Amino acid sequence: MTKLVRWSLYILISLIFLFIGGTLLVNYTIKNKVENFITTRLPDNISQSYKSMSLSTIQGTIQFDSVSLSIKNKSDDKIHTRVSLEKLIIEDVSYWDYLFNKEIHIEDIKLKRPIITYYKDLLLKNTETLNKAPIDLYKPVLIDELSIDNTTFTIIDKTRDSTFFYTKNLTIEIDDILINQETLLNRLPVRFSNYEAETDSLFVKVSPYENLTISNFKLKNKKAVFLNMHLKTKYSRTALSRMLTTERDHFDVTFDRFTVNNIDFGFKNRKLFVKTPNIILQKPDAVIFRDKLVADDLTIKPLYSKMLRDLTFDLTVDKLLIDTGSITYTEKVKSDNTGGTINFHNINATIENASNTYKSPTKTKIAIDAIFMKKTPFKVQWDFDVNNTSDQFLFSAEIDGLQADELNKFTQPNLKVMLEGRTNKTYFTISGNHNASQIDMRMNYDDFKIEILNKEGKKGNKILSAIANIFIKKDSDKEEDNFREGSGTATRDKNKSFFNYLWLNIKEGLKKTLTGDGDK
Repeated sequence: MTKLVRWSLYILISLIFLFIGGTLLVNYTIKNKVENFITTRLPDNISQSYKSMSLSTIQGTIQFDSVSLSIKNKSDDKIHTRVSLEKLIIEDVSYWDYLFNKEIHIEDIKLKRPIITYYKDLLLKNTETLNKAPIDLYKPVLIDELSIDNTTFTIIDKTRDSTFFYTKNLTIEIDDILINQETLLNRLPVRFSNYEAETDSLFVKVSPYENLTISNFKLKNKKAVFLNMHLKTKYSRTALSRMLTTERDHFDVTFDRFTVNNIDFGFKNRKLFVKTPNIILQKPDAVIFRDKLVADDLTIKPLYSKMLRDLTFDLTVDKLLIDTGSITYTEKVKSDNTGGTINFHNINATIENASNTYKSPTKTKIAIDAIFMKKTPFKVQWDFDVNNTSDQFLFSAEIDGLQADELNKFTQPNLKVMLEGRTNKTYFTISGNHNASQIDMRMNYDDFKIEILNKEGKKGNKILSAIANIFIKKDSDKEEDNFREGSGTATRDKNKSFFNYLWLNIKEGLKKTLTGDGDK
């Protein structure tokens, strides 16, 4: 062996040992820094444990196995959040950026099969202004991609045995994450660019009475799609009525597809904002029942303009579309029957500016095209200004030919009244505010009659029916343009809904138009 070869071997072996030693030293140093951060830099109210930690210096990868985490309130030590996961993998940590650019740059973080349980009523809200970050970060953290795979996430309400929210097989991916001392002071303590999420089941307890389920949810490219949404009252109609102290609707509402396009959200001046140019509801089907035998709910019901105006966050929806919907509404007024029903189907609607961020004179505008009862075309134009504190609105409707007896399945059980005849065309316009309104109605109709029934709702009371029909103008064709007209006013019952307000106006308009009391 020549001297050159021998020295070359010495140098090579020395370099190998130096590399191995350096690698071991770097591994030891980085491992100590990570363990020191976990031990000393996490807040006192966060507890953690893990079964093992492995480190690959060459690949810049750190892996934790069997990780557990719990977060408790600082004041009472109650644990409000528990997290466990099979693996936490931190890949491709840039040592160059750490040493020379004074930042922690990570290519990828993977959370494998996390199980998260959050007790929402155990978390004590901090009423103090946040002026100090919850964690001291000496260097900003940049993460190219965060992926959370096959997550089970549960939110428990105050009963501790009742599920408020549940989803399984939830997968989330977030890109270009930045965390620093500045972002940690925000309500949303990170900045990011793209994000995706998907799950195959989702459950939400909307109230003590209703649950919402979704068979599939996907969020990608800022487009959220919910499939097979179902809002349903947990109890039967009879059981719900027995439980209630004041009246409440019984719901069975489904959506084939619920799409939110180009969604944007975040916080501005610590206030949440949600924005989207359009929402599409495909084939919504609502079956609603109300038992009027239950005591009235005497709380004040705000009009929709006030409801939007008083939202605690900024909502901007440029356009909401309803595609081929249907509504069946049943109201039970008498105890001797199951109630009367009206329905709308083939509903197509456009709602513009369903928001509380627009300034006057921009208005919320609603256009509805539907079929009422069996085959009567029904059109509505409705607008209001969210910023108008008197809640002024304009509601106009156009109703085509309707056989009056089609309404009998509602009027007979509820009003003990049966109708005969036909309306050929009806127009009405209601203008009002949160106190009072006026209706102007025009009707073209033929051979209109009313039969007042006895208490059992089966036989007609001939005397009362004859008296009622004396005041009703039987036909409209004696008018110059074959339309009878009537105007009336209505005072809003603030303990009832906007649709009750509409009904009060329509009832007044019908009375004035059919009897001639409102002739102009």
